[in-house]
Amino acid sequence: MGNSSSEPIKNPYLANNQNPNLGERLIAGQDPEDSTFPALTEHAKKKSIFESLNYDNNEDGTFYKEHVHASKRHIHFLETEENIIATWKWIMCFIIGCLTAITAFFIDYVVDKLFALKFTTVEPKITQCEEYEVKCLILPWFMTAMFNIFFVFIAASVCAFVSQAASGSGIPEIKSFLNGISYAPWITLKTMLVKVFGVLFSVGASMPVGKEGPMIHSGAIIAAVAPRYVWRRSSKNQISDNGRYFFRTDSHLRDFVSGGAAAGVAAAFGAPIGGVLFSLEEGASFWNQALTWRVLFTSISTLLVMNTLVSGILKKGANGGGWGNLAKGGLIDFGSFSVEDAHDWDYLDLIIFILMGAVGGLLGAVWNWCQLQITKYRRRRTKWNKYWMVTEACFISLVNTTIYFAVAMSFGTCEHKPSNETLSGTSVKGFFCSGDEYNDMASLAFNTFENSIKDFFHYPGNFQWYTCLGFFIMVATTACWTYGLMIPSGLFVPSIAAGAGFGRMVGELMYMRRKVNRGTYALVGAAAFLGGVVRMTISLTVILVEATNQVGLSFPIMVTLLLAKWVGDIFNHGIYDIHIHLKKIPVLEPEAEETMKRFVCLDVMSTDVVCVERLVRVSDLIAMLKSNNHNGFPVVYEHVCASTDPKGRRFKQHGRLIGNVLRQQMLIVLKFHRWGKLSQDGLTIDKEPLNPDVFTTNYPIDLDIHDMILPGEGEVDDLWIDLKPYMNLFPYTLQPYATLTRAYVLFRGLGLRHIPIVDEDTQVVGYISRVDLSIHNIEELSEHDTLPELPMDYLDRPFGMLDILLFVVVLVCIHAYL
Repeated sequence: MGNSSSEPIKNPYLANNQNPNLGERLIAGQDPEDSTFPALTEHAKKKSIFESLNYDNNEDGTFYKEHVHASKRHIHFLETEENIIATWKWIMCFIIGCLTAITAFFIDYVVDKLFALKFTTVEPKITQCEEYEVKCLILPWFMTAMFNIFFVFIAASVCAFVSQAASGSGIPEIKSFLNGISYAPWITLKTMLVKVFGVLFSVGASMPVGKEGPMIHSGAIIAAVAPRYVWRRSSKNQISDNGRYFFRTDSHLRDFVSGGAAAGVAAAFGAPIGGVLFSLEEGASFWNQALTWRVLFTSISTLLVMNTLVSGILKKGANGGGWGNLAKGGLIDFGSFSVEDAHDWDYLDLIIFILMGAVGGLLGAVWNWCQLQITKYRRRRTKWNKYWMVTEACFISLVNTTIYFAVAMSFGTCEHKPSNETLSGTSVKGFFCSGDEYNDMASLAFNTFENSIKDFFHYPGNFQWYTCLGFFIMVATTACWTYGLMIPSGLFVPSIAAGAGFGRMVGELMYMRRKVNRGTYALVGAAAFLGGVVRMTISLTVILVEATNQVGLSFPIMVTLLLAKWVGDIFNHGIYDIHIHLKKIPVLEPEAEETMKRFVCLDVMSTDVVCVERLVRVSDLIAMLKSNNHNGFPVVYEHVCASTDPKGRRFKQHGRLIGNVLRQQMLIVLKFHRWGKLSQDGLTIDKEPLNPDVFTTNYPIDLDIHDMILPGEGEVDDLWIDLKPYMNLFPYTLQPYATLTRAYVLFRGLGLRHIPIVDEDTQVVGYISRVDLSIHNIEELSEHDTLPELPMDYLDRPFGMLDILLFVVVLVCIHAYL
């Protein structure tokens, strides 16, 4: 930063604030030769929709005053307050569990009523047709289509016109949030209300979607919103008498959202341990032992409250239900396998399960690829037109309804009801069959997915293998083009239903040659296809085991999921990761890419760094914030124009680094007018700094410099702001030739937003954000790399082991068959 004054300035902090026209030139978009602030480019005018969360402690001047240099009395006060916060964390976990359980119960209760309304209205019209006649079935088809289209129209309309962030399952968004990415509409109360209201009708419309994803998303939103209002009065608050808020930081928000996501899994499947593992494996990027206990407590609280509601209101559970007789399981009921069923498999079955896992991984990879192509086409076609989104959803509903109705009525086979039938005809359908028979395809296609899954798992009657194959193809195909519509939609239940059809088909074929448990095959098939789609292993194993209430099946499920993941990963990513990458969300995976070792920070860092000095004139600060959309700013002094690196390349130096300050912090300072006049020595200002409680009270900070009411330039020409009380005095830094792997480890392990790049003299030469380390940026960098391209992405995949394993399995199968 240059100095236009002819007189030398002794104070280094004032070196850049002598040009009275600097602010005007910045607002006009000009590039002053002696200014560190860049011109207002098109890139600067764009506002990124994704923000990074800040998990790093801000060790500013106030932090040192309150903690490092605190008196013994104040230290005792801080310890007491920490104990109070720890207690409130457990209380909030229980509250989050209760609210999530109530929300999940409401969803399930209303959806059941909508299903009952539709099926009790349509089924009598079908039973009036003594035999299959197209003319007789037109009215039932039309009534079913009108029900479904009307329901989908409601779900799509509220999502398109009220909150588009409520569409989809919400799991990719929660995974991104827990990774450190924030997008405001993801975790708002409005999004949750739209999600809950929309999923009632999207599931009630018999679309191939589930309610488990919206439950997980809703639990995460509850966990993000509820703790913000925990407060108590504090004599330390110098700005407001509203009290001191405990949980208004990104770190607290991250931990509670982890518990909320686990609570959603517990409510959906009755799997509290599976919920914890889901948050650990698929969601949270930051974990510790204390968080494990709190997340587990949240999940168990959810299951307890939900089962209390189910037994008390729906009269389900032990001894006919009632208050005090707790029901078991989650809202999505797959039924329980008996002890004999769980152990009714041998080593030959295990070999078949391994092959099913490999096939499930291949089918899942094909499904993911098709879904990706459909989503790309849909984005190009709709161009985010709200009316087109609603129209598309209604049209897909009509197509799905026609397919399911036609298949249910046309392609079924009448099978004799077994003498040991346990479902008493409550889920199987007898359309166009005699009194002691049931229609196998109608029982699956013209039914809820939960009942279809229970039929596959537990019904002792026969389902023809081609009926199971047709059901698998139908559900997998319709779910592929349905996922991604502007409606709330989960993916677990339709994937489990399709996979159960695939597994039951294999079981029926095996049953022709030897007596096997076809329900076990259906469960393994469900795990195989679902694992091939979502690529989850440990958490999905526990969820399926808890949902079916049988630990004896854990080993075949685990082996199947491992094979499905290994095979699927050869071809592409899981569906949630695909949608994250499609939206270009800068998520950081647990491990850095191998190609990152070939690049250094200098290859990706931004060199047009916008720096600010510790003492800055108010008009210059306003102009700087209006000239760009950066979220982090190095605080510097002793500016030098340029230097030469060891390879002879020149890069701009922006000043000696003394700290780092965030955009939100400076906006709060401007909002509360914390500026003053310089002291006589030019080192301080005559204004007390803001109390830290102000930043937590205003969390989340959603201020826009262009919308704030600020004084004009002439009113604040002699007023200054001291950034020392707010800037991080000791930010993490790297040098230009540090590898990207090292930068990746810092970002991923510490949850950083930015890293200043400094040379050996601590001069700022660049700036790195998590976007610079995203997979899209690294792939683009590799395309322009002069080094030979190596298949690094596949070197860590178990090709050799998998090939040998499959070869041995095939040999054993041939030997066993012969």
